[in-house]
Amino acid sequence: MISLANISKSYNKNNILNNITISFDNGLYIIQGINGSGKSTLLRIISGLAYKDSGIIKKEAVVSYLPDKYTMPKLITVKNYLYNLILDKNKKEIFNELTSKYQLPNKRIGSLSKGNIQKLGIIQALLCEADCYIFDEPIDGLDIDAKRIFRDDINNLLKNNKIVIMSLHNKAYFNNLSPTIINIRDGLCDEKTKKIQN
Repeated sequence: MISLANISKSYNKNNILNNITISFDNGLYIIQGINGSGKSTLLRIISGLAYKDSGIIKKEAVVSYLPDKYTMPKLITVKNYLYNLILDKNKKEIFNELTSKYQLPNKRIGSLSKGNIQKLGIIQALLCEADCYIFDEPIDGLDIDAKRIFRDDINNLLKNNKIVIMSLHNKAYFNNLSPTIINIRDGLCDEKTKKIQN
């Protein structure tokens, strides 16, 4: 369970989030809003990578977070990079399964395409043992096959009673997973969330 009460955040005296109150339990949540509405800021605050100006966060969950923009070392190979992140040696089997499934080549990260960089970020997030998985625009740059694989992985997380929070411009691809839609507008969160049924 993750709950936010009266969360506000400003940058350079500009209100980004204004008194947001919302809670997340097991299930899929899709956050929508125009560019600059505060979606990414909200996700960073939930993940613990950004400070709130005011309000209370109660988080009884380990979080794995994939930001919309991130920097990775360019000279290291995919395999060595991910192996350095894996503390549990048994996870190497999961690594092999994920890289094979997403057809991610073992090249130097600096030579990967945008789509493969996105796949690497997704795999990095999925390798973490977490209660809540947060993805900021995760399907940008993915081909149709990778989108399908990612959706299946999200479905598996939901079957294991995980919290999944995503910001997306197009929610339609995940409608069959019955997401709760949260709209952010003018720094405010809609009081009512809409559950899309299968």
